[in-house]
Amino acid sequence: MSALPSLAEVDALGPLFVREVPERYRDLNGHVNVRGHYDLHMDAAEESWERQVGLDQAFLDRTGESSFSIAHHVQFHHEILVGHEVSAYLRILGRAPKTVHAVTVVANRTTGEIASTLEFVEAYVDLTTRRATEFAPEVAERIDALLAEHAALPWSLPSSHQLGTSRPS
Repeated sequence: MSALPSLAEVDALGPLFVREVPERYRDLNGHVNVRGHYDLHMDAAEESWERQVGLDQAFLDRTGESSFSIAHHVQFHHEILVGHEVSAYLRILGRAPKTVHAVTVVANRTTGEIASTLEFVEAYVDLTTRRATEFAPEVAERIDALLAEHAALPWSLPSSHQLGTSRPS
């Protein structure tokens, strides 16, 4: 298992958002519950897909193509308390013709720690057939540019068990 990067290191990815954690995420233990972590990761994924990858409503309307989640694996590293300031990031880990492997990172800016990571695999989908298809060239180019930029980073994150862009043979 690799050590977690510092907040300064993940900040190099450029935060997708910075926000204060709302009261609704508090659980009986007094910290942010699993649903709160997951909501933050989903907000990050949606923001990155729209802003960085270009899979927004206009693209879907124009092409009839989007993405479906295939696998998610959340790892909790440090707790977050309500009222803490958090930020979220995307790092692309790999791409195949029809799938992308990535991770969102939620950092606790109040404590300076990585709070949780969500490693995931998405399939690019033709919504008329509801089947995976090869990425549109414009989307593949954006993902590949991010992948090249992210692969050059000097740090890594603990990976989940067997997530990736291809199935074992």
